[in-house]
Amino acid sequence: MDPVRGHLTLALWVLVGSAIPFVPTGEVVSAAAAVGSYSKLNAWLIFLITWVCSIIGDCLLLLQVRFGARWVGPWVERSKFAPRVAQAQQGLTRNSFHAIVTGRLIPGGRTPVIAALGLSHFPIRRFLPATVLACGLWAGIYSSVGTIGGRIAHHPVWATVIAITFAISIGVGVQQLQRLWQERRARRDN
Repeated sequence: MDPVRGHLTLALWVLVGSAIPFVPTGEVVSAAAAVGSYSKLNAWLIFLITWVCSIIGDCLLLLQVRFGARWVGPWVERSKFAPRVAQAQQGLTRNSFHAIVTGRLIPGGRTPVIAALGLSHFPIRRFLPATVLACGLWAGIYSSVGTIGGRIAHHPVWATVIAITFAISIGVGVQQLQRLWQERRARRDN
């Protein structure tokens, strides 16, 4: 695949993956960075595409929830997703900037946070600075993981496998740390 078509495919995947809940995008970014790791310019371009498209996608998701709150609210209340949205709402009341940034970085955390924001009609002007930072950190992590994988293995297939393995390991590691943190906090509160 030529680089232009590859970059457009990456942009579309990240944009759609950010605008639609639960579409995995980090692994795709890592794989693209692994394949494109032969060039520093390409690595920076992958980071920039990922950053910008994830910001736009997060804003689209926020607007979808906000304008569809009449349908999304009852669906969330009936779903197994409700406790995570309630937990996100508590985090938002404590520190919305922190909740938005950590929600983006924790696998499966972005959607509950943005759902809680949309349902509460959180102002987009307050959401934007936090999501710009969060998406930049997220894009940097996953594109760096892919670039490292690409430099370790010089064959595109092996580079992609290594990058995806790194990306999944990061996600699992973060989830385990979050679980341990919550257990520790629960023990402390009791």
